[in-house]
Formats: sequence, C-alpha cells, structure tokens
Amino acid sequence: MENSPQTIVILLIVLIVGTLIGGCFPSIDEQGKSTITWTSHIHPDFFLPYDNLTSDENSRITYYSSHTWLPGTDNHDYYGAKATLDVYGFDLEHGQASGAAIWIINRGDGEPSSLNGIQFGWHIFPWLYKDSHTHFYTSWISGETHGKICVNMKCPGFHLTSTSIAPGQVISPLSHISGQKSYITIRIFKERNSGNWHIEFGANGEPEPVGYFPKSLLPGLIENPVEISFGGYVVHKKPRLSPPMGSGYVPASGKAASFSSLRLIDEDEDEYFIKKDLPYTADMKGCYTPTSIDTSQFFYGAPGCVD
Repeated sequence: MENSPQTIVILLIVLIVGTLIGGCFPSIDEQGKSTITWTSHIHPDFFLPYDNLTSDENSRITYYSSHTWLPGTDNHDYYGAKATLDVYGFDLEHGQASGAAIWIINRGDGEPSSLNGIQFGWHIFPWLYKDSHTHFYTSWISGETHGKICVNMKCPGFHLTSTSIAPGQVISPLSHISGQKSYITIRIFKERNSGNWHIEFGANGEPEPVGYFPKSLLPGLIENPVEISFGGYVVHKKPRLSPPMGSGYVPASGKAASFSSLRLIDEDEDEYFIKKDLPYTADMKGCYTPTSIDTSQFFYGAPGCVD
C-alpha cells in the first residue's frame, strides 16, 4: 500500500485486562491511532463465498473491525502472525455471518484478479454449514483461481497434516458472557526453506500443526510483502439484520471479545509481540470500532448496526 494512513482520534476508552505477555520476545513499535485508507476496492470480504450468499451485490453489507500491520512501517519484514481469540456463538440465519480472523494478503496491482491471501479463524456461517455453530475455518484466494474463493477443504489446495484438527470443524466449548471464557490460539508462518504457509490451531491451549498452503498455490505471496490484519467482521443480506460481532457487546461494556497475545512472525519464525497500536479499519458509522492495541491486546464487537 502506497498511501499513508490518515491519523484520527480513537474515541473508545481502552479497557485493560489481564494479558498473555511474556518476556522472551522483542516488541513491535508502530505508529497507531489511525484508519487505513484503502487504495482499491479490495477488502477482506473477498475471503468468503459471498457470491453464494446472495446474487445481488447491493443487498450484501459487510462491516469490519480490525487492526493491520502494513509493510514498510518499520525496518522489519513479517511473514506470519499469532493471536489468541475468545470464541462465541450466536443463533444466526441464512444470509448472516459473523467471525474473527487473521488475514495475510498481498493486493497485487489493486484489482481483485491479482489478490492473493489467506484468512483463518472462527466464524458462524449458516449458508456454508447448514447450521449456526461456531467453526474453525480457513480460506484462500489467488489470482490463479480467477477470483474463486476456496474455503476449508471444499477445493484442492490446503494440505491437511493433522489427524485431530481440520478446517471446518465445530469449536466447543464456547465462551459465556457471565461465565468461563473459551479461547483459540491460531498461528500462521511461512516456512523459510519451502515457502509453504503453515497453519496451527489450539483450543484453550498452545496451537498444534493443522496443515499448510503450498507455495505454488499463492504465487502473489512468494516474493512480495504482505499485509497482516487481526479482527472481526459481520455480513448480512438485506432484509436480514446486521448480526452481532465478537461477543455481541461493545468494548465500553467490559464484556467485549478480544484478540490478545498479538504477535508478528519474521522469516526466521521469530515472534514479536505487538506492544504499540496499529492502524485500524472500521465501519464509518462507528458501530464496530475496535479499541487501540495496548499490551498486545485489543477489544472489538457490538450487538449489531442499523444500516
């Protein structure tokens, strides 16, 4: 991305809670408290099969709440990320979706046909699964697929290596607002020797290898810098209502969902805690604005938004 983010004041108060901070990793110093100015019409919603959700593009509304590390903002290059996310469930309907994820993307020349990227995390997607459960998922897109989005194991590409974890599986147990929290920890990194992108997943524990995306599957990520985003999103098709994001509570409530232990991973697979704020993307109405990153953590979410 060539344009610098435009600085604005973040209006939400950061709620500090216990974080998963360790002392064995260096930190990332970033300039934050800003919004991302998209230089093209490419957005993270290209990573889900919305063409099947609705045939009318104008009837689909997507909201984001995310923080992004941009290439060239410091003297380091990163090719991976790790984060811990608390996980929730909602009773959604066909035409609604809600989730939280990490994105690794290269936008190419700014056209959808040149977008290469990986997205993975948790989501609730009744159209895709025919249920309203919370699922672990992966998705990817490449210029070689002519704009086709591949989710989980529904098309060739992702190489599954685990015998106990697979993209698309239901996550259980889930977090309760007034009770115990459940978490997933997810990690992605590009292996230096092979160039393959490895995915790891852990439920209430350290992540374990799940599989990998071969280097050849995503040619736009081979020698190019990548953007790395952390955040939540919701989608709905009119006249369905905008669904809850995160826990369904805003950050100021003290009950919001979070991303914690945020880390970036370099080409040597060294992990760096993100201890300063990163630029954020949110809807213009302010329904789903995330908090600033503080001690490698931020909060996000809301019960919905009036279109």
